[in-house]
Amino acid sequence: MKPMTNETETAASSSRRSARFPLVWKISLLVGLTHTFEGRPPAQDAAQLKEGEKVNEVVLDGTTYVDVPAAVITGTLVHVGLDPAVTRARLHEAQTRALLLTLIAVAISLALAYFLVRRIIDPLRRLTHVANRVVAGDLTQKVDVDSDDEIGEMASAFGKMLGKLQEAVSALQDSVKLLKEAGNDLSVSTSEQGETITKQATALQETQVTAQEIKQTSLLAAQKAEAILKLTEQADEVSASGEQALESTLGGLTDIRSQVDEIAQKIAQLSERTAQIGGITQTVKDLADQSNMLALNAAIEAVRSGEHGKGFAVVAREIRSLADQSIQATNRVREILEDISGSIRGAVAITERGSQKIEGGLGQVKQSGENLRQLSNIVKDNSSAVRQIAAAVSQQNAGITQIFSAVTDQTKMMDETMRRLESTTAAAGVLKDLSERVSGVVSRFQL
Repeated sequence: MKPMTNETETAASSSRRSARFPLVWKISLLVGLTHTFEGRPPAQDAAQLKEGEKVNEVVLDGTTYVDVPAAVITGTLVHVGLDPAVTRARLHEAQTRALLLTLIAVAISLALAYFLVRRIIDPLRRLTHVANRVVAGDLTQKVDVDSDDEIGEMASAFGKMLGKLQEAVSALQDSVKLLKEAGNDLSVSTSEQGETITKQATALQETQVTAQEIKQTSLLAAQKAEAILKLTEQADEVSASGEQALESTLGGLTDIRSQVDEIAQKIAQLSERTAQIGGITQTVKDLADQSNMLALNAAIEAVRSGEHGKGFAVVAREIRSLADQSIQATNRVREILEDISGSIRGAVAITERGSQKIEGGLGQVKQSGENLRQLSNIVKDNSSAVRQIAAAVSQQNAGITQIFSAVTDQTKMMDETMRRLESTTAAAGVLKDLSERVSGVVSRFQL
């Protein structure tokens, strides 16, 4: 490098200026050491310029400076001297400030991040706690999240869902309670109806046995009536031949008296049997009325049971129809029995009159044949009455046969009713078990 002219003066005056402006003077001193070129530097100095463009250390007044060459617009190469100690101090101060600012920025960032994370995590943690309590069955939890962001919207939706779930569980509990009560009522009702139908079945069996006995008795009465009819015919023959001989007439009258007494006894027996049949008919009617009332109650209970009571309603309707048929049949039997009773009362009256006439005939056995002819007419009247009695007994036998057939059919229907009632009882048990299971599931939730 070529030093400028007056380098000695520059160096001499440097000591005087360094006291007031040490850094500026040192920089000016270095600037004074620069090359001055007009335009581009000469070609012979190119190597020196390239060498001078390098950063070198320069020692001035015992202080080492860093010579940093820098080109300016005029083409001059300016050398700037930097004190390494000052530079290092300024650099250390800048690094310290940068580190401090970085730490402050990191602390602020961490605090902001912690605040943001807490703002996100705390609502989620509360929602998670509420969800876990809901899973455990506690629906009394409240969602306490006050936020306008997506988490707040999710918490609001979760609260609405929890409210709907509470309403659904509450409605389900009410439904299960009603279902349980209905199942219990149905079980009690079917149990009571089972006991009632069992009693009715037992009564029907007894009625069937009684009807069988009445049927046999009626058949025997018909046979006796036929025998009485034959005896009456024989009495006619005796009356016809009574004109031939008084003794024969007396004997015939005696026989007639015995036969009339027997007829009176048989008629009395028939009257008692008719009264018994009437009592049985009244019993059957009472049973039919009870069945009708039970069927009506069962229909009402079936309507209360809704869909589950449709099958039971059909059974109740069939029982009610059978009860109505039984009532109609007993009414018909009662009418027949009243006719038979009227005929029996007429026969009794006729028999009593015949007995009186026979008694009078026994006192006047020796009277004229006119009396015998009158007696023959009376016997003919008795024969007609006996025929009526035989016809009435035959009708009674037919009615008893119908009653026996009706009781038998009703017994079969009662057996079918018992089977259907058992099915209904089983269904009621299943309904009760189902309601208890649902109640056990619902009871896990607290409202």
